[in-house]
Amino acid sequence: MRKSLLATTILAAMVAAGAAQAADLATKMPVKAAPVAPAFSWTGFYIGAQGGYAWADNSFSNTHDLYNTYANDASYTLDGGLVGGVIGYNYQINNIVLGVEADANWADISGSGSVLRAGELATNCIVSNNPCSSKIDALGTITARLGVAFDRVLLYAKGGAAWANVKHTAGSTDYEYPEFSYSASNSNTRWGWTVGAGVEWAFFNNWSAKVEYNYIDLGSNDVTFNFVPNTYMPAYTSTADTTVNLVKAGINYRF
Repeated sequence: MRKSLLATTILAAMVAAGAAQAADLATKMPVKAAPVAPAFSWTGFYIGAQGGYAWADNSFSNTHDLYNTYANDASYTLDGGLVGGVIGYNYQINNIVLGVEADANWADISGSGSVLRAGELATNCIVSNNPCSSKIDALGTITARLGVAFDRVLLYAKGGAAWANVKHTAGSTDYEYPEFSYSASNSNTRWGWTVGAGVEWAFFNNWSAKVEYNYIDLGSNDVTFNFVPNTYMPAYTSTADTTVNLVKAGINYRF
């Protein structure tokens, strides 16, 4: 009887010790939760490359020469492509993204046209028998950006200053008597304003692609044509108004 009681007591002690050890192991070895991936952020500097297509309107008005005898107007369209680079910085607050951006582009946006005189389309431009022509060979913007981020997708609007290098030509060609021909060109950098909007998608942590539209108004500027030779045509000045619409696609790398 005593031996049976002693065996029962030893068995109970062993069971109690095993239960305590199991409880201790459960306390010391918790199951770890899977780590949570950090939220994507648009904050940081970036550089990029872009290309696109532009269409523009150019008009000449208030034309006058030394004798104030020529007052015809000319209006025509331009179009062409562009390619360039961009640099900027974003700062994200919750889902609001603030930024500044500058871009510069080589361009080949050109066109030509004739005047509308006395209700009929003439074959000359302002005072010549050749159409006027205009070309934008470089342009860029300096803008502020305001966007709303949906994780890796950014919708944004932008606005600020714009510039473009614009060249205008005019002249007259006399094939029978070349000595009566004359021509002139004028090239300058013009400043104006721009507004635009776009969407950007971060397809990798540091890489994103964008599509964007810009409207640029270069304002009204006086353009003076000094003809060579000036024997038959004195210099004259016209007011040029130029607006540009452009669509760009690009890729950016964020630091």
